[in-house]
Amino acid sequence: MTVNPSRKHLVLVGAGRANLQVLKGLARQGSGDMSVTLVAPHPYYIDSAMLPGYVAGDYALDDVRIALDPLVEASGVTFAPAHVHSLDAGGRRIQLTSGDALPYDVLSIDAEPTLSREAVEDVMPGARRNALFVHPHEAFVQLWPQLQSLASQRALQVAVIGEDLAGVEMAMAVAHALANPHGSRVSLVAGDAPLLADQPASLQRRVLARLKAMNITVLQDHCIGLDGQAVQLASGATLLCDAPLLALEAGTPTWLRQAGLQADEAGEPVVNERLQSESHRQIFIVPPRAPAEIGPVLEANLRTAMDGGNFRKAPLDVSRLRTVACGDGHAIAAWGPLALEGREVWNWKDRRDRRQLAAMFAT
Repeated sequence: MTVNPSRKHLVLVGAGRANLQVLKGLARQGSGDMSVTLVAPHPYYIDSAMLPGYVAGDYALDDVRIALDPLVEASGVTFAPAHVHSLDAGGRRIQLTSGDALPYDVLSIDAEPTLSREAVEDVMPGARRNALFVHPHEAFVQLWPQLQSLASQRALQVAVIGEDLAGVEMAMAVAHALANPHGSRVSLVAGDAPLLADQPASLQRRVLARLKAMNITVLQDHCIGLDGQAVQLASGATLLCDAPLLALEAGTPTWLRQAGLQADEAGEPVVNERLQSESHRQIFIVPPRAPAEIGPVLEANLRTAMDGGNFRKAPLDVSRLRTVACGDGHAIAAWGPLALEGREVWNWKDRRDRRQLAAMFAT
């Protein structure tokens, strides 16, 4: 890949919401004297908030997976279809799996969270061979129809392995999608901590009631192995299982954790209020679960880093509003101690998600 050395080079890694906002800004205002490259493994954006709706059958694949081509073309950036292999923060260069090495002046990282399959295999032997991983989303949406097809032929015992709200939401979506025609059953292997203990009590109560109403068995246990026929649990029990689905919380890509950036005790890169790495200020990192309002701030701060000016403070506070799709045209919304649920809540969530997605790709 050829980069013009006479122009400053902005590299965007990952087609997350914030980086897409940067593309929209480039389409609207132009790139000026800088060259811009977008690095992403696939030419699509898959909306994680709408993914359970796709699994439940509320959305077609084209509703949640949007082609990047129109936005890339409108913004005038170069698209590099590849994964990142490594980041040389000191040398300001990223190495791609395509073999290309990209120098940069400013780097913006907004990539899909990842699961290290090697790390998962260490704690759950057999997972790589036998389980369906929700991450990366692109692979998951290709394989999910195969599980649906199998469930259309006979009743399945499905184990969803996940401990957070996203895992619970996926379990309800799977239960709804596979209930007919043969009555496939879903168990949720949710770890030994109280389910959703980090969520508002109002949401926790309603979600637990919904899981019970949908006949989803919740097991407060850990998966320690999969053999293709059963899930082995830490308690010593064995859960018969035709199809294990791994909906574990994904995290920072390995290449970023190994880049030598200043990190916290958990090994996560430390980011300041301007979204910059504390140790390498030319690297901007979008935190997991960042609010949608962060996109315009990232765009402004990247332009400042390239051209000069004043940086803006990013809104990093996570919204107190929690919404959970239950997989049957039913949703729960909670704000602190207040909670609502029902079809009208689902209709509101559906309209909001569709509106936000359409706005991201309007050029």
